[in-house]
Amino acid sequence: MSHPDLRQRRTREALQQALVSLIQETNFEAITVADIADRAGVARKTFYAHYQDKDVLLIDYIEPLLKALAQSISNTDVDTLLADNKPASYPAFKHVQEHAAFYRVMLGRQGSAGFITYVLEFMTSSSHEQHQAIWEATSKSSVEPMLIAHFLAGALLNTIIWWLKNDCQPSAEIMAYTFSRLAAPGVLDVLGLD
Repeated sequence: MSHPDLRQRRTREALQQALVSLIQETNFEAITVADIADRAGVARKTFYAHYQDKDVLLIDYIEPLLKALAQSISNTDVDTLLADNKPASYPAFKHVQEHAAFYRVMLGRQGSAGFITYVLEFMTSSSHEQHQAIWEATSKSSVEPMLIAHFLAGALLNTIIWWLKNDCQPSAEIMAYTFSRLAAPGVLDVLGLD
């Protein structure tokens, strides 16, 4: 007999995987709870025992992935703006590349405006937190740090959308360096850094 927590976790994982596979086949808005339950091999009432709706399921799927991504970016060096000798945006490009089929739909016309808003808010908050040491190290900033975080998140998300439309070419590393070349001069200037 399996443990109830293990059964719950397996059911949630089955529902998440069902949603992800459906997302790669059809428009997110067209997916129903019944579709997800059928794909996962569970009853609709089982779905509702775990999730309020498909949007909550979607967030439950993506949130741990985004948190792991944010953690991987957390060691950005204040002096070089590099993380593990690569631009701080590199893990984001690598993450998107690993989940390209999912993001291509969810950040495109077939996706969800709510999802895009969630990702943008997450990226903004993470950017602000990840760059906290930089904000503290610079007292000459002519722009509010939260505005800079909003700018970086928006620019990065739009760059990722462009990259997905171009089949993740060039490489994640080249994109990270390109993004840095585009964004860094303006941000460094408003921070009063060289």
